[in-house]
Amino acid sequence: MAEPDHSDSRVVTFEQPLNERIRTLMRLEHLFAQGRFAVAGETPWHSRLAVTTLAEILDIFGRGDLKTELIKELKRVTELLARLEERPGVDTDRLHHVMQRCETLTERLGAHTGQLGAVLRQDDLLGNIMQRTGIAGGTCAFDLPRYHRWLCRPADARQQDLEAWYSSIDTVRDATETILELLRDSAVPTECTAANGIYQRNLDRNMAYQLVRVDLPADSRRFPEISGTKMFVTIRFMEQNSTVDRPGQANEDVDFILQLCVL
Repeated sequence: MAEPDHSDSRVVTFEQPLNERIRTLMRLEHLFAQGRFAVAGETPWHSRLAVTTLAEILDIFGRGDLKTELIKELKRVTELLARLEERPGVDTDRLHHVMQRCETLTERLGAHTGQLGAVLRQDDLLGNIMQRTGIAGGTCAFDLPRYHRWLCRPADARQQDLEAWYSSIDTVRDATETILELLRDSAVPTECTAANGIYQRNLDRNMAYQLVRVDLPADSRRFPEISGTKMFVTIRFMEQNSTVDRPGQANEDVDFILQLCVL
C-alpha cells in the first residue's frame, strides 16, 4: 500500500483530517511514500532526499507516544470489525484477513522496545546529519565531509544502507497505511453541489468522522478549502488564475463527490 494516487486521469482527490491522530498518520504516509521514491533513485540527490525524509519521520516519532497511539487504533479497529462479523452479507473471509493483519501489526508494534526509531537514532552518521537538517543548507559537503563521502559511494551501496534504515520502521509504515486504507474504504461517495462555491453540512453527532475527501474532475481549475469539526463541515471552492494572484471563491455552483470517512 502507498499514499493514495492523486494523479488519476479522471479526478483529483483532496483530503482533510478531522483529528490530530489522523493528521499525524497522513503526514507519515506522505513521508513514507516520498522515502520509497527516493530510495529507489540512484543519484546522490535521491539519497539526500531519502535521508532528509527519514529525519522528518524520526522527528514525528519523537512527538508523543506514537507506538501506543497506533496500538490503540489497531485494537479499536479490530474490535469494530469483529462486531461486523454477524451482519448479513459481510464477506467473512476478507473480514478475517483484515482482522488478522491488524492483530499481527499490533503484536509487531508491541514487540518494539523503547521509542520508535531508537535504532536509527543510535546510528552515528544519521545522528550527525539530523543535527544539521534544521539549518538551511546545513548538510553541504564542507559541513559534513563524511556525509559527502557516503553520498559519493556507488548507488547500490547507498541503497543498501537506505533500505536497511527504512526496513527498521516497516511496522510503523504498515500500520499507518493499513489504518488509512480501512478509513478511506469506509466512506460511501455522495454527489453534492456547492451553491455559489460553498457547501456546508451538519454531521451526525453519533458519528465521529475522521476524514473528509472531495473529488473534482481532473480538468477543473478549482480546489477546495475544507474546514470541519466532529459536528460540522464547510467546503469553499476556490479559483486561482495564476500563481501570482490570490485565490478567490468560485461564484458558480460546483458539482463534486463527497466522502465522509469514519471507523
